[in-house]
Amino acid sequence: MLARASRGFARGRSLSSTTTIYDGFGENLFKGAVAAPYLKAHGLSADALDDYTWTKTSADKVAAAVSDWAADRGASSFCHWFQPLGASGVRHGLTGQVQNMMINFDKEGVPKWDFKGKDLLKGETDGSSYPNGGLRATHTAGGYLSVDPTSPISLRGDTIFIPACFVSYYGFALDEKTPLLRSSQAMSKQGARLLKALGYNVTGIQSNIGLEQEFFLVPREAYMKRLDLMMTGRTVLGRNSPRGQEMCDHYMAPLSLAQPAIDAIKDMQREALKMGIPLRTRHREVAPNQYEMAPLFGSVTTQIDQNVWAMQIIEEMAAANGLAALLQEKPFNDINGSGKHNNWSIGTACGTNLLNVAQVAKASGSTEIFPVIMAAIVSAVDKHGDLMRAAIASPGNDFRLGACEAPPAIISTYLGDDLTKYLEAYKTGVKAEYTPATKILNMGADVLPTFEGPAEDRNR
Repeated sequence: MLARASRGFARGRSLSSTTTIYDGFGENLFKGAVAAPYLKAHGLSADALDDYTWTKTSADKVAAAVSDWAADRGASSFCHWFQPLGASGVRHGLTGQVQNMMINFDKEGVPKWDFKGKDLLKGETDGSSYPNGGLRATHTAGGYLSVDPTSPISLRGDTIFIPACFVSYYGFALDEKTPLLRSSQAMSKQGARLLKALGYNVTGIQSNIGLEQEFFLVPREAYMKRLDLMMTGRTVLGRNSPRGQEMCDHYMAPLSLAQPAIDAIKDMQREALKMGIPLRTRHREVAPNQYEMAPLFGSVTTQIDQNVWAMQIIEEMAAANGLAALLQEKPFNDINGSGKHNNWSIGTACGTNLLNVAQVAKASGSTEIFPVIMAAIVSAVDKHGDLMRAAIASPGNDFRLGACEAPPAIISTYLGDDLTKYLEAYKTGVKAEYTPATKILNMGADVLPTFEGPAEDRNR
C-alpha cells in the first residue's frame, strides 16, 4: 500500500502552500515538459516526438534521451508493451511484455549500461502462442514488435514501457493496436481527401474518444473465497444476492468516507495522474458496489493505451486497499454489468472538431462541410451496423447484453428533430448554417436560475 504520509496530492492549493493535487501529473510519461530537457541535451527539439519520422531519422538520439530519463528515475529495464489479440478478461492488464535489463558487457566482462535506437525501435519474441498455440508452424513462430510513436513511452517502477505493435513472421497482426493504426490511417487519408474536395485542406483527420470505465469493488476476503470470481472474473453459480438494484439507491450515492472504496479510488486517480491519465470523473453506478471513472477526451491511440493502463491501476490499487476490482462485463446475475462507453468524435490533425458546427464553419469558411460529414457518418452506420455490432461481440460482452442492457442488437442512429430537419432541407438544396434550437427550462422556484437545455437529449 502506498504510504499516505509521503503523498503530495493530499490536498489542493492553500494560502500557505504552492503545491496542488496536480503536482506530478505526467511525471511517468516521456513527453512534453518531462521529455524536453532530455531531448534538447541530445540535440533534438522539445517537440521532436510529435514528428513520427524520428523513428527513421533520430532513433539513437531519442533512445539516448530515454536512457538518461530512465537512469534519473531509477529505471534499469525496458520492454515493448503490446496488446495481444483476444486477451480480454484473461491477461492481467490486457497487455504482453518481456522485460529486459539495459545491460551489456565490455571485453573484460564488466557490465555497462546499454540502450540504443535499435532496442527502442523493435523487438522479437515468441509469437507461436498468439492468440492460441495452433495457428503457425514451429519454423515461423517468431513475433515481431515495432514501436508505436503515436503513443508516449511510460515508466512504472524500474521499467520503461515502449508502446508497440505485434505481428507474426508473415506480418499478420497478432494484437489489437496494429488494426487500429491501419484503420486510423485509412480514415485520415480518405477523410482529408473528402475535405479537400469540399475546399478544406487539412493534413489528416483522427478519431477522438473518451472511454468511461465501470467496475465492481468487493471485499478481497470475500473474493478469495469465490473460485469462480478469481478464475473467470464473474460468478458462475450460487444464489442471487438478497437485495439487488431494485431501488437504484446506489446510483450516484455518496462516496462514503467510512468505506475503503473511496480510498482505493483516490489511489487510482493519483497513480493515473502520474501516467498522464486524467481520471476526472468518479461516481457510484447503478448496481451495488459498482463504480465508474472517466478521463478527458483524447486521440484514439493514446486513449486506448491509457484505458488499458487505467484497468491495471484499478486492479492494483483495489488490492492495496483490501478490495478486489472486477472488470469482467457481467460479474453478477440479475444486476447491471459493467460497460465501457466509448464517446466518439472525429477532428482534424490541427484540432478542429468536425462534429462541432461552429468550429468547422470557422476553420473551413464553409457551412456545407458539416452536413456532408453527418451524412457520411449516418450512411456508414446504416451500411456497416452489422460490422460495428460484431466488433464488440466478445463472449463477456455478449453475455451481458441480450439487447436489453447495452449495446443494442440493432445499431441505429438518432439525430433528433432539429438536425434531421436541417439535413432534409440541405438535401433539397437549402444551404444555411445549422443553428440548433435551445429550450429554457423553468425550475419552478424563483430562487433558481433558469436552465438553457440543448436541442437534443443524450443519445446512445
